[in-house]
Amino acid sequence: MLNWRPVVDYELREIEFDRKEIEYKLRMQQLQSEEQQRQIAHEQRMKQLKSEIARLDELNSKIDTLFSSSSTNSTPHQNTPDSSEA
Repeated sequence: MLNWRPVVDYELREIEFDRKEIEYKLRMQQLQSEEQQRQIAHEQRMKQLKSEIARLDELNSKIDTLFSSSSTNSTPHQNTPDSSEA
């Protein structure tokens, strides 16, 4: 079959190519935007985790201080004879 309108065929192909190129560019922009959002969310989680780690370190330090002060200030346990020893 002969193509009586090669210019029309060429223009249709060019329009289709342009449409696909625009779709590709839009998809790439969307992917970049999603990646930026994931990066921001990751950075926020990391900041939150660092803050939580610092808070836990502070609490551990306080607990260690309490244990060390209570162990140095505690009186030794005195053995009392139980009924079997008497």
